[in-house]
Order: sequence, then structure tokens, then C-alpha cells
Amino acid sequence: MMRWLKIYIMALCLFFISIESGFAQRDYSQARKGDQSYEEGRFPDAETAYRKAFEISPKPSTSYNLANSMFLQDRRPEAIAEYQKAITSSKDPDVRSRAYYNMGNAYFQNNELEQSIKAYKESLKINPTDEDAKKNLMLAMRQLRQQQQQEQKKENQQQQQQQEQQQQQEQKEEPKEGESPQQEEKQKEDVSKEEASEILKAIEREDQRVQEKLKKTSGKSTPPVKDW
Repeated sequence: MMRWLKIYIMALCLFFISIESGFAQRDYSQARKGDQSYEEGRFPDAETAYRKAFEISPKPSTSYNLANSMFLQDRRPEAIAEYQKAITSSKDPDVRSRAYYNMGNAYFQNNELEQSIKAYKESLKINPTDEDAKKNLMLAMRQLRQQQQQEQKKENQQQQQQQEQQQQQEQKEEPKEGESPQQEEKQKEDVSKEEASEILKAIEREDQRVQEKLKKTSGKSTPPVKDW
């Protein structure tokens, strides 16, 4: 009886080992299929294969490959989320460093430069000798600085335009004794015309007075006297 029990237990052990081996083979098969599709540039097919491999055996390396296939389909937000899964679940420094690096690339192409810089820095913390991460970090920092300078320049120009518009508006609306400069100028012109009219009337009255005086003395031959 004990002998048959030992044989039964051994059989069960072999059965479970066989099942585990079968899952490993299926996982490897799907992962290899994904790698082949990836190398051939068939990224949707690669994604499908990696998803199946991950369902069979969730591995950080499979999650990383799945993220790469998404990234190359321009699905950057999904790729970033998948890279984060690989980083969180993996203890392998190589996988984590590569995931941070590619996450930085995804953020950069998405014009999220600050997040890109953080990802490159995390990658370099794990692998300080990665020259590509160093170059991309410097590129992202330079791009961010240029972007900030352009935004500051644009903001300064807008403020200057607003100040100029405000000054022009104040000049147009500035009252002078309750009247605008145009009204004041018009009044000056009107006053000048009135003054000229009064002068002409005074001259006419003086001429008339002289003419009347001359009529009274028309019999005399005394020539008119000029004031020099």
C-alpha cells in the first residue's frame, strides 16, 4: 500500500512538472512569435503575441516588449503605462534602466519634456554609463530651456502690447478742462475766426467814420496827412 502511495505521489509530481513545463513552452512560443513579428516590423502582431505570453506568464521582460510594440505604433500614453508596469514588477536593473530610457523617449515625443527629463535621470541612476541616456537627457533639457525662453519672450511681448494699448487709450481719453484735444483745437480755430471778424468790423467802422469826416471837409484843398 505504501509502495502504491509513493508511486501515486511521484506521478502527481511529474504531472505538475509537465504542466509547468507546458506553460513555459507556450510562454516561450508566444514570446518568440512576438520577437519575430517585432523584428519584421509587424508591431500589431507583436503586441498580440506579447499579450498572450504575458497572460500565460506575467514577466517584466514581456511587459517591456509589449510597451515597445505600443510605442512603435505611436500609442505613447499606453506604452508609458506599460513601461511603468515593467519597472514596478522587475528587479532586473537592465530591464528597469531600459524601461526608464524608453519611457523618456515616449515622453519626449509627446512633448512632455519635464517628465522625459525625470525618466532619463532615473535610467542613469541605474546605469550611469549609458551614453544614449546622457545625450537624450541633454537634448531634453536644452529643448525645455528653449521652450521656456520662447514662452517668456511671448509673454513679454504680450505685456508690452497691452501697455502700449493702454497708453494709447489713456491719451485718447485724457480730458483737458472737460474737453478733448480735438475739441480744444477747434475752439482755438473758432476764437481766431471771431477775433478776425471783430477786427474787420472795427476797420469798417473806422473807414466809415473817416469817410463821413471827409464829406464834411470836402471843400478844403488840404491834402491828407500820412503818419510815417
